[in-house]
Amino acid sequence: MRVKELFGTRGIRGPVATKVTPELMLRLGMALASHVDGGKVVVARDARTSSEMLCHAFIAGVLAGGCNVVDIGLAPSPCLAFTTRELSASAGAIITASHNPPPDNGIAFYRDDGMEFTDEDELALEELVLKKAPKRATWDSLGSVERYNAIPPYIEAIKKAVKVRRGFKVVVDCANGVASLVTPILLRELGCKVVTMNSHLDGHFPGRPAEPQPWNLGDLMRTVREVGADVGMAHDGDGDRIAVVDEQGNFIKHDALLALFAARAVRRKGDVVVTSINTSVAIEEVVAKAGGKTVRTALGDFHVAMLEHGAVFAGEPGKLVFKEFGPWADGVFTAAKLLELMSIERKPLSEIISFSVPDYPMYSQDFACPDEKKVEFMRSVRSYLLDHVGDVRDVLEIDGIRVNRRNGSWLLIRVSGTEPKARMVLEGRTAEEAEELKEIGLKAIKKFLGC
Repeated sequence: MRVKELFGTRGIRGPVATKVTPELMLRLGMALASHVDGGKVVVARDARTSSEMLCHAFIAGVLAGGCNVVDIGLAPSPCLAFTTRELSASAGAIITASHNPPPDNGIAFYRDDGMEFTDEDELALEELVLKKAPKRATWDSLGSVERYNAIPPYIEAIKKAVKVRRGFKVVVDCANGVASLVTPILLRELGCKVVTMNSHLDGHFPGRPAEPQPWNLGDLMRTVREVGADVGMAHDGDGDRIAVVDEQGNFIKHDALLALFAARAVRRKGDVVVTSINTSVAIEEVVAKAGGKTVRTALGDFHVAMLEHGAVFAGEPGKLVFKEFGPWADGVFTAAKLLELMSIERKPLSEIISFSVPDYPMYSQDFACPDEKKVEFMRSVRSYLLDHVGDVRDVLEIDGIRVNRRNGSWLLIRVSGTEPKARMVLEGRTAEEAEELKEIGLKAIKKFLGC
């Protein structure tokens, strides 16, 4: 398959000043209109300072290509995906850079069923943007714009899909992103007492960085303890991700949440679960115990693999796909599903997790890695890890290199598809083994990146 030039692991992202420009958005809009060849396109945007500007440029391109636009304005990515399917649109697109820093922006595309564009779809768009001239509509066949309030139908659909016991106290941190318009409202309508944090829209992300990782969620953890909440929840900038804090104010590992829902899905409906290369072996263990099997894939490809393998559940850290609701990552729906699970179990979340999912020591760290160095860096790292990890069972190279030891521990080094970064993730069976793997990884990073 041809290497993508514009797209990363999820859509296109980068600095507005140099990469994600209005000119690019105009061409992408025209390219999408050519790609779907008619019909309507649902368009949304996040709350970044540049999103309205880029959204107008993109809509202009879609109209110039002869497609109609349903503009749903500020809305989370999963709401855009849901609306695209419900309105029988040809495609959907949201202007967002998800959890990237404020100077960045981007765009993600969705098919008519709400699933994110495949690699083939993205390559077809690139061909139209970079090498072919997208078709232009004549003056009398240009598209038109319709505004549509998509959030109320989305909230109602989630409410009908879950059963939540009333009375939970929930702290919600929306990272000043567009989930602010949905999750607090949804949870209140489900009967929760909701305490909000960073739930006013602000593209500068003044409350915290948009990525919902434990190092960014200290205020949420502290607030859960101080107000005596049952659970804390945190989103990224566009609401496709979620992070969870238990009633004690402790961060729940993303992989533990994946394992918990994956095992339940297997017990109810089938045997295959899809997850990404960078997740815990605990997922494989609990899925196997439930009678299923786990298929691993590259980050950003889990939705395609879900279809290929007929999976009942899919996800990567912070991004869960509940097939029964739709084939897209949905942090808002996950919030409701977690409360439904807590309603069924009638136990504190910390007990649910500790009883259901093994907890092995994990470590992750990011490092600056310019895009032009990524290929050579990964070539060098591969040789180093194979020489130094030891007791190797197998090696996965679907996204970076993951070296699995015979006892189930592992070390992964990969480069980001959306940022100029290299990422290291590892898991040991003991804290001592995790530290050993960390030292091996850090030596490789220092040797070949100088970090």
